[in-house]
Amino acid sequence: MSALAVLPQRRILGLIFLTVFMDIVGFSIIIPLFPHLLDHYIRTEGSAGTLIGSLNAAAEWMGGDTVFKKTVLFGGLLSTLYSLLQFIFSPIWGALSDRLGRRRILTITLAGNALSYFLWIFAAQFWVVVLTRLVSGMMAGNIAVASAAAADVTDEKERTKGMAIVGIGIGLGFVFGPVIGGLASSYHFAHSPAVGSFGLNPFSVPAVIAASLALLNYLLVVKLFPETLAVERRASADAKRPSVFDLATVRSAPVRRTSFANLVYQVAFTGMENTIVFLTLALFAYSPRDNAWLFLFNGACMIFAQGLARQLVKRMGQRRVIMLGMLIAAAAFVLVALIPATPAMPGDGAKTWFYLGLGLISFATGLILPSVSALVSLYSDSTEQGRNLGILRSAGSLARVIGPITAALLYFHFGSHFWVYIVGALLMLPAIWIVRGLPDPESERPVA
Repeated sequence: MSALAVLPQRRILGLIFLTVFMDIVGFSIIIPLFPHLLDHYIRTEGSAGTLIGSLNAAAEWMGGDTVFKKTVLFGGLLSTLYSLLQFIFSPIWGALSDRLGRRRILTITLAGNALSYFLWIFAAQFWVVVLTRLVSGMMAGNIAVASAAAADVTDEKERTKGMAIVGIGIGLGFVFGPVIGGLASSYHFAHSPAVGSFGLNPFSVPAVIAASLALLNYLLVVKLFPETLAVERRASADAKRPSVFDLATVRSAPVRRTSFANLVYQVAFTGMENTIVFLTLALFAYSPRDNAWLFLFNGACMIFAQGLARQLVKRMGQRRVIMLGMLIAAAAFVLVALIPATPAMPGDGAKTWFYLGLGLISFATGLILPSVSALVSLYSDSTEQGRNLGILRSAGSLARVIGPITAALLYFHFGSHFWVYIVGALLMLPAIWIVRGLPDPESERPVA
């Protein structure tokens, strides 16, 4: 009897959730560290003859007259590099899992992630940090494979439930990962010549935690995770996996338009998400530890919104909830944009307005993302649910390629956050217009 036959569906979904959650926690530990991490390498090896030295010279040629502007640009480049590799390799790993099984591919990608974080522990030079992001991005097929495993163990009626488990794991991972990274940054290995010779650096403790989580995740899959794709089903599972480039072939026009609206929204959101730690450094001289509490606050706002969304959907429907979220996000983007780049200290209320704006953006995202997935599911017939949800997720991955580098270039060029957030607000207008023109799903229409 197979392991899949022995384990109940709830336990398998629990293992999928745990695998996704631990993976995202490990990945996002680095997020609150970016400004200080990049500043460290610019100051310690920013001369000619090194990778960051060459980047430093290029940034100065482009008008990067301060270390801060350079860190913003380099942070955007690193985030985009990771997301681009994830965008390219996720469908590849997913297709391989269709042929070789989910468990085998999960063990390969998780082992690769553990290796990348292990290298980060000893990243005395910036090129090693870049290498870790390259490896991690190439191995970022875990979510695609975990989503496929969730689809394996759920029927068409429960498919949305399985995707929700993956989505919750991702959301909670992005809450706890930055918090752990920010708090862990306060701790350092003792300085000594012996320690320095191994390449340990000020960020080795967060790297140890990320590596440990990845190793634990790998062992969890090896020991407990069952194969969810039976051998006899693999011959029929080698069809091309859905991507955002298949959007034009989707039969349902509402699915196409919903996916495009989601892409536009997430370009704005991921741009904000990847510059927020640079903004807190510029406005309030925040440390990674300070950023940890900010991410916890944002996560709490998002979780609260997801709980409230269920009640709002009953009264308003999925489409109107998405529009409400986008209107809130537009106002919040403008609110943060209007905070002066150099607020007077103290007592000018800049921090209050900042937290209000960021909290509202997180709240809006908590309303939008679950409703977008649900809307695509409701617009899809039973034979296309998995494909259409895969295209929707691919659109979100493409947004993570476009958003960070666009926001970084705006911040770098103008030297302040104003246009990053104004552009975010402006992007809400076409997204709202698209959603406004969508039909209500049949299940939400009043009975005549």
